[in-house]
Amino acid sequence: MISSNPPPLHLKRRRQLLIATSLGLSGFSLPSVTQAQNVTQQLLQSASQTEVQAATDNFLQGADPITQGLSLDMPAIGDNPSAVPVKVIFEVPIDEQHYCEELIILAERNPKPVACRFTFTPLAGTTEVAIRLRLIESQNIKAIARMSDGSYLMTQRHITVTAGGCGM
Repeated sequence: MISSNPPPLHLKRRRQLLIATSLGLSGFSLPSVTQAQNVTQQLLQSASQTEVQAATDNFLQGADPITQGLSLDMPAIGDNPSAVPVKVIFEVPIDEQHYCEELIILAERNPKPVACRFTFTPLAGTTEVAIRLRLIESQNIKAIARMSDGSYLMTQRHITVTAGGCGM
C-alpha cells in the first residue's frame, strides 16, 4: 500500500522557495529576451544608401569606373537566398601587364554591403571569381575591379529574392 503522508514541513517550505525563486528569475529574463530580439532586428536591417555609396566611394577613391569589360553571371531570381551563385567574369584581356589587382562584390541591401573582397597578382592568369552570397532581400549586386593600370571596371545586376536568407 502506498501511504499519502504529506511531506515534512521543511521540504514543503524548500519546494515553495524553489518555485517562488524560479518564477521570480523567469520574470527577470524576459527583458533580456526582448533586448536580444531588438539587437537581432538591428543587425538584420538593410544597409542605407549612404553606407553603400561610402563603400563604393572608398574603393573607387574618386575614379570614374568604366561600365564595360566586366559582367555578372547570376540568376534573375534567387530561389535559395542563403546561397545565391554569383560569378564575376572579365571580358577584357588579362595578362601580366594588364590584370585585376582587387575586386569587391557589393550586395547593396544586405546589412553589410561589401560581401567580399579579392586581391590578385599577375601570376593569377585569368581572373574569374565564383561565390555564393547570402541575401536578405531583392537588391542590386555590384562588382567593382581595380585594374593594374589604375582604371576601374564596374557592373551591376538586379536579383529578386523570394525570401530573405540572412535571418535564417
